[in-house]
Amino acid sequence: MRRGLSLFVLLIVSAGGIAAAQTVRLTADEARRELFGVEFGGVNETVGDEWRECIEPGGRTIYRRGGEVSEGRLEIRPDGQACFTYPPDTYQSCFEVMREGVNYRFDAFVTRTIRRDVRSCGPANDAYVRLGAES
Repeated sequence: MRRGLSLFVLLIVSAGGIAAAQTVRLTADEARRELFGVEFGGVNETVGDEWRECIEPGGRTIYRRGGEVSEGRLEIRPDGQACFTYPPDTYQSCFEVMREGVNYRFDAFVTRTIRRDVRSCGPANDAYVRLGAES
């Protein structure tokens, strides 16, 4: 019985290590490859509200949160941070990009749906995120 319990504990500890190993910080090159031409849907864990972001291959981005829609740009810095700017504001919101399994984390903003190979952002993409589809 004691041996069985030891094996059970070992399996739980190993599974936890595997889950933790799946969280990695993206390099600048990885962030460029993975974030351009993608559409995300997710949640802000701090306040619990949902958001969506569509990023075209050239860096143009459309961000939706609540009833607000903002058009802006994504830039990836040499240190790998993803920096979003939404004119007329000149302030950049920059985040370390973490991959958590198949999802991404930008501080409190965590993706729940991801669609890749997006060529352009617009109303045609809205239904996709609402349905919660994943690629």
